[in-house]
Amino acid sequence: MQFDLTAFIFNEFVILFLAMALGNLFGDIKIKKFNFGIAGTLFLGLGLGYFLTKYASTFTETSKFYVRAQSILKGNIISGSIMNLSLLIFIVGTGLLASKEVKYALTKFGKEFVAIAVFVPFVGAVASYGFTKVFNNLSPYQVTGTYAGALTSSAGLAAAIESANDEAKNLTKEFPTLSGRAKRKIVNMINSANERDAKLAKVEIPEKLKLENIQNLTEEEAAAFIAEAKAGVGVGYAIGYPFGVLFLIIGINLIPAFFRFDVEEEKKKYFLQKEQDLKDNKNLSGKNIPEVKMDFVAFSLAAFLGYFLGNIQIYLGPLGYFSFGNIGGAMIMSLILGTIGKIGPLNFRMDNIVLGKMRTYFLSIFLAAIGINYGYKVIDAVLGDGLVIAFISILVAIISVIAGFLLGHYVFKINWTLLSGAITGGMTSAPGLGAAIDALGTDEPAISYGSTQPLATLCMVIFSIIIHKLPL
Repeated sequence: MQFDLTAFIFNEFVILFLAMALGNLFGDIKIKKFNFGIAGTLFLGLGLGYFLTKYASTFTETSKFYVRAQSILKGNIISGSIMNLSLLIFIVGTGLLASKEVKYALTKFGKEFVAIAVFVPFVGAVASYGFTKVFNNLSPYQVTGTYAGALTSSAGLAAAIESANDEAKNLTKEFPTLSGRAKRKIVNMINSANERDAKLAKVEIPEKLKLENIQNLTEEEAAAFIAEAKAGVGVGYAIGYPFGVLFLIIGINLIPAFFRFDVEEEKKKYFLQKEQDLKDNKNLSGKNIPEVKMDFVAFSLAAFLGYFLGNIQIYLGPLGYFSFGNIGGAMIMSLILGTIGKIGPLNFRMDNIVLGKMRTYFLSIFLAAIGINYGYKVIDAVLGDGLVIAFISILVAIISVIAGFLLGHYVFKINWTLLSGAITGGMTSAPGLGAAIDALGTDEPAISYGSTQPLATLCMVIFSIIIHKLPL
């Protein structure tokens, strides 16, 4: 029997399960009272993804592993289908668990959740646009992509790419009337694109365009700028996303220590207040429906309907089309069905332990996959040219988290048990929700996440479009 070590290492399931096994062990290591928990799989995934990509770069065209190596170099180590499925199952399980108490949370903090859903992405947008003014040589489209990445919004990414295409076309037509600053940024982007493409094709780098010699852009120059604008959004998102996930998870874990409050004490206060509120007003509690261990038909139906809802395109006039996305749709549908509880033979109230274990396992798959696919980009960004984008994404993520915390904690007086979920919902981050649930040891954050995430997703789309309409 022969054993092909390279084929074994290049198998996506091998690297995925290794990251999950080692990551969960790493996450259980306690440093005083702190541990990374489920987020350990993300960190281990980053390291394994980096070294696997470095290894893949050693294969030449003559190798039978060349095609797979090239796929790895592009960041396609774990397939998108595995990531989407694992995240969808995590969200459906989380929504069904949280649905039992959603009526209480919405009645008590509904308006506050709406405010957080708008405020968090707004702060992120303002911070991102501010960085386009601070860093003159940085593509503003990369920063927009970084905004969508730092707040982990795929809907924001789609809107940013579409609006980047439209606004870049308008700028090429209006080039003669633009400010000197805007013209300079456009020319710099074209020069960067020409230099990169020449290096890739291994041909002589063309002479750089000089602003003083340009009155209008040629068709070729305009096409290069438009292509670079769309690509810039993608680059910013690719670098910003893992840093957004990473620092949101770190923030959720460190905020209690930084602002000096005890998580266990917060939970105790929350549940005591909740118990008293439910005694005073029995209408605040959801339906009391007997649970079943597991209803796979009901669970699968919730996932199917959520996926369907998430793909419905809603026309918003001049803003174009908007959808909740697979994750937003799944969260909304699972909360609705879980609140209803039972439809005929289908029971959406399932055992907390079974749903909880399944949800945690699939989140572990997703976080490990993120780390593996983005590992090289993240570490290379820190060590190389993407450092500025990485730095911006970290700051945008931190500023957004802190802003949401200050508003929710000091203005609205929301207990951290719910506020942690509201902040992750405001940042549209399912991995962040997983970290909040893991850190608090309760499913309550999912209630506030489901209350803020859909509106925050819409706000991300709107703010991404608005940023591109502002002066360069």
